[in-house]
Amino acid sequence: MAGACAAALFVPTVRLEGQEPLQGAFDVKAFGATGARTQNATSSCQAAIDACTAAGGGVVRVPPGDYTVGMIQLKDNVTLHLEAGATLYLIQDGTLFPRGRRAMIFGENASNIAVTGRGTLDGLAQYEFVAMRGVDPEIAEEIEIARAAGVDMRRYYRVGVQTYMFILNNCRNVLLRDISIVHSPLWNVRLNDCDRVHVRGVYIYSDLEKGVNADGIDIVSSRNVAISDSIIETADDAIVLKTIARDGQPARSTENVTVSNCVLSSSSTALMIGTETEADVRHVLFNNCAIRNSNKGFGINVQDGGTVSDVVISNLTIETGRRHWNWWGSAEMCKLVLKKRTRESRLGAIRDIAVNNVIAHPRGTSTIVGHADRPIENLRFSNVDVTMLAENAPDKRATHGLVFDRVRGLRLRDLSVRWSEDATEPKWQSALVLRRVGDFEIDGFSGRQGLKTGREPAILVDDCENGAVRNSVATDGGRVVVDVRGQTKSVRVVNEK
Repeated sequence: MAGACAAALFVPTVRLEGQEPLQGAFDVKAFGATGARTQNATSSCQAAIDACTAAGGGVVRVPPGDYTVGMIQLKDNVTLHLEAGATLYLIQDGTLFPRGRRAMIFGENASNIAVTGRGTLDGLAQYEFVAMRGVDPEIAEEIEIARAAGVDMRRYYRVGVQTYMFILNNCRNVLLRDISIVHSPLWNVRLNDCDRVHVRGVYIYSDLEKGVNADGIDIVSSRNVAISDSIIETADDAIVLKTIARDGQPARSTENVTVSNCVLSSSSTALMIGTETEADVRHVLFNNCAIRNSNKGFGINVQDGGTVSDVVISNLTIETGRRHWNWWGSAEMCKLVLKKRTRESRLGAIRDIAVNNVIAHPRGTSTIVGHADRPIENLRFSNVDVTMLAENAPDKRATHGLVFDRVRGLRLRDLSVRWSEDATEPKWQSALVLRRVGDFEIDGFSGRQGLKTGREPAILVDDCENGAVRNSVATDGGRVVVDVRGQTKSVRVVNEK
């Protein structure tokens, strides 16, 4: 092996896309990899990385070919560069992954690491379609609706090797650029307690019907993360932020995260925060994204005592479609919920959330629901245009356009809700519902009830207080703009135009 290491230092200059030529790249073929899929190339790839970091850092080159690998560990100052035509395939032997390191690419306490290039990482995920095992409490109601509608209650479960594609623990200055990551058995990219991460121009794909738990990018207790210019199509959440305790230490916050200029599809939620929220999530921007063919546009789900705050969701186009019953989501534009996972769980908070400039074509009711002991606080929607479409599934769930329940400090400005007239649903009711909402203002709403023949109001205000409805109109076919019910008090309806 000493001769092979020496040979690596004389590999010709390599030019990375968009960069000046780099001298002294460490070619994995110089360390014994053949590029034949039948070979286990793990040791060759690892030897190249070890030699590179020992030399002070540089580029480990993976030339075109097929490489079967187990766990490869990134180390300080190493860029793993997969050239176009290079594919790393996940080895199909779970015993070859060290405990706690179930990933094709693993990094821990490493700085200045990168995986770049036009190559591909393929996890060769496998599934079986069998009868439901137990009941998921998060979607218990939806399961019963599906059962009552006569839906086949079988679903997909994972089989085969159960690993992630990336696990990076406590790493600093990380770059993932231009690569493709496909068919991951578990989460594609898991960032645990990382700092200064850039993900740019990547493509991530998992089977939109079968890919259970194959999230795209999971940002866990990490900070200063920027994701941009990427295309992510995953069965589970496309991009999700969490806070989870690890290695016996309390969970750290996730903060300073931007997601921009991405195209996202998900059988669960395209842009998600939660459910694991053991610490705070704050200072998050989801901006300039096209969400297509998704079961839910964006969501916040706090269950474990953390606070989600200072979140801006803006400039999105959203198009949803119902998925198989086992996926979380009902083809809604959004779902925000504050609750306790168990009776003993701490109660968290959701506050200071802004949603701006959204055009959505959902098929389900968007819900924003606080807890009986703590409302969602300071929530603002502005310039949001919703067109409700008929459901594309037999187990019907949609009722209203948007429902706000247990919210304090709600501002809705220039909200429009329209309903498809080509295909309708008999359960459609009001465009906008406020229940147990305090300190609210609706300004510039336009819409009507779901069915032109329906008797529901466009806006239903129930058990609310201290609010105003201004400059709001019923569109063609609308019967009643606002109906006030229950113990509502101190609410004004005015038209100042």
